[in-house]
Amino acid sequence: MSKVTAELTKSVSGNGNGNGSHEPKQITAAPAPVTEKKEPEPPAPELKKEMTLMERILKVENLQLVIEKRGKLVQTRSELERFQTASNDFNCSMRLNDSDGNVFTTSFTPGIKKVIEFLKASFDASIAETEQKITF
Repeated sequence: MSKVTAELTKSVSGNGNGNGSHEPKQITAAPAPVTEKKEPEPPAPELKKEMTLMERILKVENLQLVIEKRGKLVQTRSELERFQTASNDFNCSMRLNDSDGNVFTTSFTPGIKKVIEFLKASFDASIAETEQKITF
């Protein structure tokens, strides 16, 4: 009989000496078995594969293309930065041509300013995305 079961029996039947008193005894539970905590093993360091000469050359060529793309984006963005419109200036106009030959022209300055702001933000996002691709 385990210690907990024996104490439980004593408290139900009396104090165990046969005198019949019904004083409650404190029931204690057996301590839970202690399990050893295992520390998680650190992941094995990944070994970097040495690049071959051809892989390095291709990497450099791809990087060069990405760098050229970034240069063109930065140049176009700076051209937009130089573009100036006054608040009531009707000397500026915007012309859009589509692939079907349709043309849209406007001198609406607030609309032109919004288009320029949108284009600047788009170029900034493209430049940031391209710069993230430039890794070694």
